[in-house]
Amino acid sequence: MMFRTHPVALLALTLLPSCEEPTDWQFQPLENGALVVEAIITNELKNQEILLSLSYDDLNGQPAPATGAELRVAGGGETYLFQEVPGQPGRYLSEEAFAAKLVINYTLDIQWNGGNYLATNRMVPVYPMKRLDFLPYGATDSLVIGEVAPIYLPYEQAMYEIDIDWTHLVNSDSARAKMFFYTFRTLDVNELFRPPRETVVFPKGSIVIERKHSLNPDFAAFQRALAMETEWQGGVFDEASSSLPTNISNGGHGFFGVCAVISDTLIAE
Repeated sequence: MMFRTHPVALLALTLLPSCEEPTDWQFQPLENGALVVEAIITNELKNQEILLSLSYDDLNGQPAPATGAELRVAGGGETYLFQEVPGQPGRYLSEEAFAAKLVINYTLDIQWNGGNYLATNRMVPVYPMKRLDFLPYGATDSLVIGEVAPIYLPYEQAMYEIDIDWTHLVNSDSARAKMFFYTFRTLDVNELFRPPRETVVFPKGSIVIERKHSLNPDFAAFQRALAMETEWQGGVFDEASSSLPTNISNGGHGFFGVCAVISDTLIAE
């Protein structure tokens, strides 16, 4: 069971901060200015989102947005165009709401800076998830998340995204947390002996939204490699840093995923 308390927005950069003890990160430099794609299309009927940025290798840096791109997603005989959101460079939304479907190959087509970037992915079914448990934190009145999912299952791979919000209880914009947990079909020694991470503690009455994403083998391999580069580094059995797998053509980084999603909203008590 893994978590990271940062958004997925920097997927391909291997520069993701997480709430954990200091670690001496060993990064493999990327060609700065390469296109980085963060795209997860789901079975939720909504305006789907794709984020484009430029690669960088400065730990304290911020990714520059990739602006002015032309994007489309095609599958099942349909084509969906994306437009950059005014005032939010690098963020693209589909012009119309749509939901991805099973048994369809979806292709992402990006025209940017004179280059053409393609990626294809396919959704797999998502299994039901058990209801979240909340556990008392020591002798306090606060709570922590209990077990979310097994780290290994032979028949399923999934990513669990948990958003915790208690801004309605505390007048602070920092009263939020995001956590990610994973189930893979493989067990990795780096995961079993990962470095300690800070416990996320929150008050009773917090709003907790859990979303479970199905992961096909390729997307699971990407997420697993990302965890090995970030959360599992600094443990007993470190491995040398390496480039993340990608399904983006033409030298692009990141990943285009298509996921089935189920969700649940709870009040922590």
